[in-house]
Amino acid sequence: MLKQTKKFGSTFLTLGLLSTTVLAACGSGNSDKGAASSSPSSPAASGAASAAPADLKPVDLTWYFAGNPQADVASVEAEMNKILKEKLNVTLHLKAIDWGNFDQKMQLVNASGEEYDLAFTSSWANNYFVNVSKGAFVPLDDLLPQYAPNIMSTIPEVGWEAVKVNGKIYSVPNYQIWAMTNGLAIQKEIADKYGFDPSTVKKYEDLEPLLEAVKTNHPELVPYENDKSGKFGNSTVHYGFETISGGVGVIRIADESLQVVNMYETDEYKSLLKLMRDWYQKGYFRKDAATLADTSGDRKAGKPVVVNEGNVKPGGEAEMAVALGGREVVNVKLSEPYLLTTSIIATLTGISKTSKNPERALMFLDLLYSDKELFNLLAHGIEGKHYTKLDEHTVEPITEGGYNPNSDWEFGNQFNSFYRKGQQPGTWEETIKINETAKASPLLGFSFDPTPVKTEIAQVSTVTTQYVPLLETGSVDPEQGLAEMLKKLKAAGADKIVAEQQKQIDAWKQANGK
Repeated sequence: MLKQTKKFGSTFLTLGLLSTTVLAACGSGNSDKGAASSSPSSPAASGAASAAPADLKPVDLTWYFAGNPQADVASVEAEMNKILKEKLNVTLHLKAIDWGNFDQKMQLVNASGEEYDLAFTSSWANNYFVNVSKGAFVPLDDLLPQYAPNIMSTIPEVGWEAVKVNGKIYSVPNYQIWAMTNGLAIQKEIADKYGFDPSTVKKYEDLEPLLEAVKTNHPELVPYENDKSGKFGNSTVHYGFETISGGVGVIRIADESLQVVNMYETDEYKSLLKLMRDWYQKGYFRKDAATLADTSGDRKAGKPVVVNEGNVKPGGEAEMAVALGGREVVNVKLSEPYLLTTSIIATLTGISKTSKNPERALMFLDLLYSDKELFNLLAHGIEGKHYTKLDEHTVEPITEGGYNPNSDWEFGNQFNSFYRKGQQPGTWEETIKINETAKASPLLGFSFDPTPVKTEIAQVSTVTTQYVPLLETGSVDPEQGLAEMLKKLKAAGADKIVAEQQKQIDAWKQANGK
């Protein structure tokens, strides 16, 4: 994810509480256009989408998203706005917020009633379900057929089913890797230096010879990246789980009966905490990991040797190499790919309830899905200034060019993007193939309504915010810390959340003949 690997005020917290942080994969759109065909297009649809600027009043749009603020964003905005003024009479303002502050900033923005138009939202950052429950986003069901024909003809039906809350659509899925394959990125030069073969890694414990070598010989490096988000949320599929949006419950992917259990009570979670405690005591990650909100500085300096990516994907090695300051990495898969509801909703774009122009905001998103020039300006910047072309389809960022967000997956339809240096031609087609062939979770298509237990969800969130960063970074004794957390979770209503999740899943199974 998704930036898939940015982690997020407790990956396991947000995953566990409201969804999973999996970055998922997109279907091709060739075999499943159900979303488009199931929504009748009105006569106004084509007119709204193709209206000349003279027919549209000038409007300003503000877009909040997560990522390192770019020094030369102004020139990119200016070039994008030349296109947008001509086609939509829109002036766009890009508002990037660094990952460490994104959640807090968006909470303040939404609580204050600030006027803005678009925002990145997901199951793990600027939480989609929390925003919907608080009325932060505009429902899009009536707007999509009229103002977003390109999006409607691109996103497969499964994408729309995944984003529904109480039967309504409150966000547009970003069209990219929708299948979830848990895995790692390992710095190749360091692994080679110590004769470590990444292909031998099947579980986290297999990393220990490399981590120990780095700890012993490279005090300037971080053997294993960890932060306040913890890492269990990046590993749920590896451990055989799918989290359920809305609370602490998970189901085992292999369990066709879809029995909901409290993930914090599972043996797998206890095993992870024991391992993290051992690695913390051995010094395999930063001692301040429990309070570390943003690892981008470490990455740029090339300090982390092993990064828990959450989701590995075609072309992901090139993206991670950019994040690590140009250092080559090798990806390791720790699970088979699965298509999950929660992985589809890992990257979304919502339209704010405070927007004065939701229709125009949706028209802008629709253009971004279809206009490759516009998309690549946003994703890569200006040719000759921010990147150079290596061939017709591949670009390389210019060092110190001032613009290289490296987060194409956050901006709508990633398959409009140029390839980055190191990504092979055909990466997008390979991604689509994985999306279409990944094994579907037995819970795919289920959408949890958190309304009956929203008070308990908020109370549980308070508990996990306190304990998860400490436990998943090994900063406290896991036996004592977990026992305390479980006691407080029970008092906060965790059992009630699990029971409500089971009740809704059972009803969904019956309604769908599962």
